[in-house]
Amino acid sequence: MTMWYGALIIGAPGSGKSTFTAALSDCYTQLARDFMTINLDPANHTTPYHTDADIQELITVEEAMDRLGLGPNGALRYCMQTLSANAQWLVNKIKTNKKGKYLLIDCPGQLELYRTEGEMDKLIRALESNGVRLCAVHLTDSLYCPDPASFVSVVMSTLSAMVALEMPQINVLSKADLFNEAELPFDLDFYTKLPDITKLVDVLDEHPLLARHAKLNRAIGEVIQDMGLVSFTPLNIQSKADLARLICTIDKANGFQLIDKDIRDIVLQ
Repeated sequence: MTMWYGALIIGAPGSGKSTFTAALSDCYTQLARDFMTINLDPANHTTPYHTDADIQELITVEEAMDRLGLGPNGALRYCMQTLSANAQWLVNKIKTNKKGKYLLIDCPGQLELYRTEGEMDKLIRALESNGVRLCAVHLTDSLYCPDPASFVSVVMSTLSAMVALEMPQINVLSKADLFNEAELPFDLDFYTKLPDITKLVDVLDEHPLLARHAKLNRAIGEVIQDMGLVSFTPLNIQSKADLARLICTIDKANGFQLIDKDIRDIVLQ
């Protein structure tokens, strides 16, 4: 069976998914790596990169809203349900592309799409059954760090995606160049490695409105700590070193590194 490899780029709206996809596109072009870019966000009409396949060839949010009288979120879910039901359309796009066997897939940001047996889960299983080997790259905006409650929330959403998608996942703390340690109770190393999430919970307990939910805060912290799955890689999108590090990590996670020519040469030697 022919194999394809790639990155499924996910994360909350505004976390920098399309910008990250564009940056990877530039890097792969400079590396002379053949790749295909795919936009799966039916509401993203102005991607900062060239798209080789676009869900909007199949359906758009505006079409779903006009035909069915749905709101923006309902229309987005309908679009993803349509794509999931017509997964063979995307499979055919991938199989007939002439731009290599590496895929960059830019996804919508709504968290509900990534629940177990949700629209994205069904699509991923369809791709896997056709020889596509992906890893998820989950972007989290570093601007959430100053607010402990918001940061714990995005850590929980990151953990939720890891559990629901059941695939290799790399968690990225985007916009790291905007991270200002002087304004935060902990340094960048703490927010990326999360050695003890209960320290953030302690900060929550100091908030007059959140203190009354102390037991719930503690329970959430214990879930994150006990699972021990979430850590982040900081990313400054302007840093070639950060991008190179992430490219290597992604290639390891999806298995592409094992078939890359340079790696094969090393193994043969």
